[in-house]
Amino acid sequence: MSTQDTTQEPKARPKWFGAAVMLLALVLVGLLAWGLRVFLFPSNDEAAAEPTTAASQTASSSASASASATAGPVADADTAWDCQADLNNDDVSVADSAPVVEEWVAGGYNVIPFSEFGGCQKQPSGLRVGYAHTETGSLMAAATYSVALDPSVSDEAAQDLEVAVAEGSNRVLLGERAQRIRDGLEQSDDTSAITRLTLLGYIQNSYTDDAASYRLVYSAPDASGLEQTLMAQVDLVWEDGDWKLDPASGTELVTGSRYQGQPYVQWGPKQ
Repeated sequence: MSTQDTTQEPKARPKWFGAAVMLLALVLVGLLAWGLRVFLFPSNDEAAAEPTTAASQTASSSASASASATAGPVADADTAWDCQADLNNDDVSVADSAPVVEEWVAGGYNVIPFSEFGGCQKQPSGLRVGYAHTETGSLMAAATYSVALDPSVSDEAAQDLEVAVAEGSNRVLLGERAQRIRDGLEQSDDTSAITRLTLLGYIQNSYTDDAASYRLVYSAPDASGLEQTLMAQVDLVWEDGDWKLDPASGTELVTGSRYQGQPYVQWGPKQ
């Protein structure tokens, strides 16, 4: 009995088998190379940070300084002038204590207060507007408008009506009268008396965020040279982002009267 060799010969592999093995090897080599590249080098999507040099630091500092230099204070959305952003907006009452004024400067027919509380915007006519939305700001505006606001003196001063006088029928009538005076059709009031006024102090009639009223106390020589004490009532409203004069009528900006001995807060250029 003969012994039969049961060992089977391996089946012949398909012709594509060798090519597939070779392709698989190439893919594995490619993946290995890609993995090493990712590990050793940063991805294009996540670029490595450039080293900080003195030049780059200087450039960065210069850019920051330039941005700071061009960025100015931004005024509140409720204010009329950019300069009002720099004003002192401390909420301090002036009913019993007068504010400190840095300087009394020439304005209109007399002198007016100029400080961190208001008067930051100078109009072509010379009138100062732009006041803090506070009691102090309203008082500064009252003292200014009482002696420095006169739309009849020039065409430039006529423009002050819109920025310094509250809107309404009185403003329209004041503008028409000022135009007649500039045209020589009507006689203006005697303004020489205003130049002789000296502010002594004030009385606060009332104050709210929307309106304020003051009686300014002045001394002035009469026709005989004797000193007399007068009062000017100045009413204001907060309108379009600034304190504006609320005129007494269509022909008068403020109301004048004799001083009757009422107590007042001392305040003025000679205090």
